[in-house]
Amino acid sequence: MVAMHREWSPFVVSAPGKLILFGEHAVVYGKAAIAGSLDMRAYALVTPRADNKARMVLPDIDVDVLFDSHTLPLLQSTSLSHPSEVEALVPDSINIPEGPGRTAVLTFVYLYGCIFAERDRNTGFTICVRSLLPVGAGLGSSAAFNVALSATLLQLTGQLREEGAGAGDRKLINQWAFHGEQVAHGTPSGIDNSVATYGGFLKYVRGEPSVNLESSHALRVLITNTNVPKSTKALVAGVRALRDQHPSVVDGVLDSIHSISISAAALFQSVGEDEAYLERRMQDIIRINHGLLSTLGVSHRSLER
Repeated sequence: MVAMHREWSPFVVSAPGKLILFGEHAVVYGKAAIAGSLDMRAYALVTPRADNKARMVLPDIDVDVLFDSHTLPLLQSTSLSHPSEVEALVPDSINIPEGPGRTAVLTFVYLYGCIFAERDRNTGFTICVRSLLPVGAGLGSSAAFNVALSATLLQLTGQLREEGAGAGDRKLINQWAFHGEQVAHGTPSGIDNSVATYGGFLKYVRGEPSVNLESSHALRVLITNTNVPKSTKALVAGVRALRDQHPSVVDGVLDSIHSISISAAALFQSVGEDEAYLERRMQDIIRINHGLLSTLGVSHRSLER
């Protein structure tokens, strides 16, 4: 166990990215989604400092910020009506960059402010995060960052009992990582941080415990990067605006996506079915699912070719 008032050694934390196969966007509205972790991760190297400052280095997006720990706000999860309001509490001495670095800095300020009590702020540290996950590609780069950051801060303050390996530790990490996702995305479903925390292949419904999907069938997925950047926050807001205008129509689409997720979960767990049959069924529901997402306006012409 690492505690801030004791000597401690450098350590590494990592968290995987995610791929949502079915249920994307519908999961925000309480519908089921099927997702799995990727063998692409964010890695955080945490090293001690001789002063009481906290330094965050993100070489992949050209961020290097030094925080004076005693100028950062002391927060509770109830201090703000929403975590995204943390920007108003950032000290003037901190230069908030534009782009993805902006979200990273605001997330750090919020999570540090909530997790680090005043007694924890006497020893400094440097956290350097490198990631194999492209930013804005829908592969959970922000969730992997938030899980790695949350685990780091909880470990440094002695709040993890099994260095993140136990069920209680993971639940705590997941809770704080979700708050980090709120800073980044406003109203996230929670699926990204859940996959990044627990890994594996799961069925997720907002507000319910995730269900691990044990499958007897191998599933190989080819991920293609269109190199078209996207903003999850903007896409979620677009679906919400469409639903506000056409609630009954959009709710019907979301219900259909939910049905597809349930069908997919059953397929993954089926026993004794012919592989060729399962492949045909999977191709059908993938095609239908994509059509429904396109109806919601969250596709792109590069995907329709």
